[in-house]
Amino acid sequence: MADTRMIKVLITGGLDSSLLMGMLSNCDLKIEAAPDMTVSAEKLAHFNYDAVVASNLSQGDASALSTLLKRHGEPSLVLVGKGPTPDYAATIRLDEGVTVHDLVTACRFPVHDIDDGRFQGPFDRRGLVGGSEALRRVLVIAEKVAATDSTVLITGESGTGKELIARAIHRNSHRCNAPLVVINCGAIPRELLESELFGHEKGAFTGAHRARPGRFELADGGTIFLDEIGDMSPDLQVKLLRAIQEKCFERVGATHSTHVDIRIISATNKDLTLAVAQNQFREDLYYRLNVIPIIMPPLRERRSDISLLADHFTDKLARRTGMDEKRFSQEAMAIMTAYDWPGNVRELENLVERFSVLVDGSVVEAEDLPPHFLAADSQDDDLPSLYLDVRHGVNFHESMEQHQKKLILQALNEANWVKAKAAELLNMKRTTLVEKIKKMKLEDGSVTTTV
Repeated sequence: MADTRMIKVLITGGLDSSLLMGMLSNCDLKIEAAPDMTVSAEKLAHFNYDAVVASNLSQGDASALSTLLKRHGEPSLVLVGKGPTPDYAATIRLDEGVTVHDLVTACRFPVHDIDDGRFQGPFDRRGLVGGSEALRRVLVIAEKVAATDSTVLITGESGTGKELIARAIHRNSHRCNAPLVVINCGAIPRELLESELFGHEKGAFTGAHRARPGRFELADGGTIFLDEIGDMSPDLQVKLLRAIQEKCFERVGATHSTHVDIRIISATNKDLTLAVAQNQFREDLYYRLNVIPIIMPPLRERRSDISLLADHFTDKLARRTGMDEKRFSQEAMAIMTAYDWPGNVRELENLVERFSVLVDGSVVEAEDLPPHFLAADSQDDDLPSLYLDVRHGVNFHESMEQHQKKLILQALNEANWVKAKAAELLNMKRTTLVEKIKKMKLEDGSVTTTV
């Protein structure tokens, strides 16, 4: 499928917009142009771009553009021609004689950098939208491990993008031209999973009318991604361990071994260390799989990415269906950012699709959000979110006191203001809780209850 990600073309001198537009017009990219920094600021504030192309920047425009990019998702900056380099990490510099191929490559494969300087591009991170520190640290590990054949175990809650990071590792590896074979170990009945993994010979069991290769054979030379590995039965875990250790296995019903050259990436939303302790998962297999661990952060730990992801899914859906793009009001986005997203990125993507169908206007307002979003927000109207952007400075002690107040009120409401029960929920002494209630001047807003 063609890559149709939006590329923003910004021209401030030297090469003109028509030349750059002409160079990129026949490529699988969605191009827009901004004649000046004012228009650039407006576009960056409302749309999610993968790359920004600029030519011959002045010192003032270089500084202004750097500020804008840091504020709006940190897309890659592709500089064409001479001029100062902005104070911006994800920058690619190209000369004025750049070819169309080099320009398209720079736009299509964004470059990102972080403080330790170990994450360098180009690294194809398509689908992994966001600039949060939590996501960046995952991408650092992904880029480093992509250059190796090390076995990777990806853990994290459902909907966090475990398959996306597995695909990125394969796509950026030397195996990228060989297959990436995906199998969901939890979606296939146990009695059929062995045949799916290793294949079978003709007559191996009832219904085996012909020999059939398994996923391990299909992945030869490439990568096999074992999703939901924690759901695999103990007897099959033994056979998988041998296949990983020796890179060979037997088809069901076969009398000879098949050797393969594959890379193993697995994923699970379960706590495998707990499963090992409970004898539900083999310890030796766990250590064989967990050579390079990658933990995908839940969406509530990367709240700064929510608006970027929402715009990304909106743009993606509009391209796929031809429907008009929806935008989010400030109030709606504030509520969405404060929401905890138990379904993570998948829940957000599904919500965006719901808006595209059910919201008549072009702007999603707060009242368009599902009732449980509004209910969660109404409970916190007078209380700040724990999430704070420390880049703008915070009062640490005041913020912690406010968070304590929020927790205490939640416990009191849950306990119907029975202080002994609320103290038990908070795992603190009742006398300590009473002191804090007096200090914070909290009052029961519902029913007066004696303890």
